[in-house]
Amino acid sequence: MRHIFLSTFLIWLNYRHQTWRILPRYLKALIYIAFINSSYYYFFKRHILWELQSNSLNLKQLRVVHIFFITPLIFLLCMAKFPEEDIRLQMKHILKWSFKCALVEFFGEKFNMIYFKNGWNIFWSWSIYIFLFSYGYLFTTKPKFVWKLSIPTLLFFLLKFKAPFRKALLLGPLLLVWKRAQTPKWFNVIKSYYTNCFSQYIFIMQRKKAPKV
Repeated sequence: MRHIFLSTFLIWLNYRHQTWRILPRYLKALIYIAFINSSYYYFFKRHILWELQSNSLNLKQLRVVHIFFITPLIFLLCMAKFPEEDIRLQMKHILKWSFKCALVEFFGEKFNMIYFKNGWNIFWSWSIYIFLFSYGYLFTTKPKFVWKLSIPTLLFFLLKFKAPFRKALLLGPLLLVWKRAQTPKWFNVIKSYYTNCFSQYIFIMQRKKAPKV
């Protein structure tokens, strides 16, 4: 129930800040973020670093809610007032939002919404949010550069936390990441999914704001 409340609260915040206006700009970044989040469960499925918990949703449902709804909504909120010109303000903004998200996750652990294992802690969660906001923002203008940055970042976490992977398990996704220079078919499929979801969301919000006759 707490995860559902969190999702509802984030939807309200996004409505309040009118983040649907920036959705077209960051749509590809959202798909990139969803892909990276899904990669975690691929590489660490037998060596979980963190896992979600709920009494009302099963594990698969929880993962879907966080990968395709909660994380994208958090990212859009961060980008809603992102400083465009000054790089120092950008860094400060990313650090501030990363701290906020890590703080929420800290309380999430205390209220049994998430738990950490195998050496993971709130500091590493904070660093992940820094990567999420930084790479997501850069993806809008330099997608090839971000895909190339993603490979050493992924390798670092795989080695640091001793992911139990075979050579074949690692090779496929890394080659897939390396070839992101051209947009694949699945990218367009997920893009259409997000577009339809947010179009319906905007339509509902506009109906609510329309004066009653």
